[in-house]
Amino acid sequence: MCLFSISVLCLLLSGCPIRQASDKPLNYQGGYVVTDDSGYTMLLADKPKRIVSLAYSSDEMLVELVTMERILAFSRWADDPGITFIDAEQAAKVTQRAVPYAEALIALKPDLIIAAASNLRPEAVQTLREVGIPVYISKSPKTVAEVKQKVRNIAQVVGEETKGQIIIDQMEERLRQLEEKLAPVTPDKNKCCMAFDFIGVIGSKNNLLADIFRYAHLRNGALQEGIDQGENRLSKEQIIAVNPDIFMLPTWNYDRRSDVDTYRQQIITDPALENVAAVRNNQVKLVSDRYRYVASQHVVESIEVFAKTAYPELF
Repeated sequence: MCLFSISVLCLLLSGCPIRQASDKPLNYQGGYVVTDDSGYTMLLADKPKRIVSLAYSSDEMLVELVTMERILAFSRWADDPGITFIDAEQAAKVTQRAVPYAEALIALKPDLIIAAASNLRPEAVQTLREVGIPVYISKSPKTVAEVKQKVRNIAQVVGEETKGQIIIDQMEERLRQLEEKLAPVTPDKNKCCMAFDFIGVIGSKNNLLADIFRYAHLRNGALQEGIDQGENRLSKEQIIAVNPDIFMLPTWNYDRRSDVDTYRQQIITDPALENVAAVRNNQVKLVSDRYRYVASQHVVESIEVFAKTAYPELF
């Protein structure tokens, strides 16, 4: 055991990753080793008690995995109900908001930082690790299955595997109950939905939103006209050709430059779209963007909301 511990420490200090044969944390002498989604392996001497979150998805997971006293700082979105599931009471209990720069994060003296690859520059990650602060990179999930794995991974790094499994079990049970309610909606009866941001139609096949649609028994109208990745946009002619049953418009005015109601009015009064089923049948819906851009266990709530919006008669 002593030789093993020395080997682990030498590898960590040398920057070489430690390979694990199992997806479980490797425990020894009261500490444990975990590997993040980038393949980087780190040693944690104990369960972290000063956790900094740089993404609203990890904010949302942490509040169900650890006591609030263990969360040192939330991401900057924790106070914005337009995009996060963190409620006002939870936000008030964690007073600090993390700034994604190495110097600011070092000043907080955390014992764990959880970030997405897009949250921190690689050089900042390296600096933080060089001064001894563990940085766990968690990838953005593209399917519901990947959301469950993300919960499992975050639970492991904070030393709360049992709580993580409870969350996953709850997700699966709610999905089972929802599927029972949606049983009458056979594939031939699935409604076609198009989701918009303030620029146009979104929903590539490599996006979690596409999987949310699938679980909600909705056809993704964007895919019918070829949006498969990136930031491709549909023309009005393509939207008309698909003739979706439902439009779901954005609600999060993140830059304070776009007006939700004005945008909706533009859509429903556009002569080019007046004969599209969604407009004709008054199915131009405003569904909170926190349900559209979710990346945590709350994905189940998002699926439920989309299903209720499309098939209210079943609820």
